[in-house]
Amino acid sequence: MNKDKWTITGFMLGLLLICAGCFPEQQVAPPTPPPVTEGELIVTFFDVGQGDATLFQAEETTILIDAGRHDREEVVSLLEDSGVERIDLFIATHPHADHIGQADQVLDAFPVEEVWMSGDSHTTKTFERMVAAIEASGADYYEPRAGEEFEIGSLLLEVLHPEELTGDLNNGSIAVQVHFGDVSFLMMGDAEAEAEEEIIERSAHLQSTILRVGHHGSSTSTTPAFLEAVKPEAGIYSAGRENEYGHPHAEVVELFQEKNIPLYGTDQHGKIVVETDGTSYEIILEHDE
Repeated sequence: MNKDKWTITGFMLGLLLICAGCFPEQQVAPPTPPPVTEGELIVTFFDVGQGDATLFQAEETTILIDAGRHDREEVVSLLEDSGVERIDLFIATHPHADHIGQADQVLDAFPVEEVWMSGDSHTTKTFERMVAAIEASGADYYEPRAGEEFEIGSLLLEVLHPEELTGDLNNGSIAVQVHFGDVSFLMMGDAEAEAEEEIIERSAHLQSTILRVGHHGSSTSTTPAFLEAVKPEAGIYSAGRENEYGHPHAEVVELFQEKNIPLYGTDQHGKIVVETDGTSYEIILEHDE
């Protein structure tokens, strides 16, 4: 991945994230031109209820972002059905159980080259299981910071957040912009308005083809200023049907409507797939309502 890696060996939970604040400030430079595209990229936003799991599959490159809820068990089978045999990079955006819920199962089922986490810790059994699974897997471990860029096969990943941690797990979410040719995906985890404001202040190149809407479509995320900065051609969120949080919130849905930007959600459309050759793209819905 064109960078130095950390390998986790023999760590305990209290030592895993000791270097969370050890990164110097990064200068934000103009984006690196994306690698030459080969074949196509398939991005699958899985329907995992009130949780998150998104798969990027390019030629000889597989990236998983988040791994569903702790009280469900479908992610491994969904990955197998998608033809996954190994994972180059597994990004856990933040340590809430609806994002890392089945991470230990994924790490046990597939060879994983590298795991990224934000550096925030949590006091849950789900988090402890993930930590133990990383150690047992032998995967490399890294805590990315805003301003870093990584080429992984034909994909370019720009890390937009976090720059430093504050202890707010949602606003500490890893946010990455994934480029494949001229098509880009901005993946926001559960980052909220505070993080969005920071991203706007330090990132001059936010425009993205697809916005993975932050925090399941909550009104705490996707401010008008952020949507204006990103200027997506479509938004996609992950939420459970008739979930107890009311996601997506009406304010977010209305904002997309005002901007005439299509908004798709797993609660309404099931599995959502974006296929692209790096120039054009197609959004394929499991079902339409």
